[in-house]
Amino acid sequence: MIRPVTDADTDALVLLTAGTGFFKPLELVALREVLDDFHSTNHEEGHRAFAWDENGCILGYVYHAPTPMTDRSWHLYWIAVDASQQGRGLGGKLLAFVEQDIRELGGRLLIIETSTTEHYEPTRKFYLKYGYTLAAAVPDFYADGDGMAVFTKRLIG
Repeated sequence: MIRPVTDADTDALVLLTAGTGFFKPLELVALREVLDDFHSTNHEEGHRAFAWDENGCILGYVYHAPTPMTDRSWHLYWIAVDASQQGRGLGGKLLAFVEQDIRELGGRLLIIETSTTEHYEPTRKFYLKYGYTLAAAVPDFYADGDGMAVFTKRLIG
């Protein structure tokens, strides 16, 4: 079942994220900071965090928020599925949940940023599979040789 993330979930979410093999140590530090900020204040500003929980075990999660200074645009900042659960369709279900959540809140556009490195090719294919458009690529954004791919999807007409 999908449920709201609680403060007590932070360690499990960071551990799950580390276990995917996709995130750098500095990104794991950033995730902990994002979750701490979410629980202290950002939830009051419309940020949303949900976990896929089966029998008390978190198998995946999402974190999305309205994009400041835009008209109903949102960013998906984090999506991760436990490495042992990948391939079950949980990522697609979590993504569909985010899209529906944003629609219900009146959002019109979802933006997702990811790396352009070869390691992230499965991630980029995942977004294309679910109807996202590669809207931009910024070379060397994260580091030399590590650009940013920006995917978008209109959620309402």
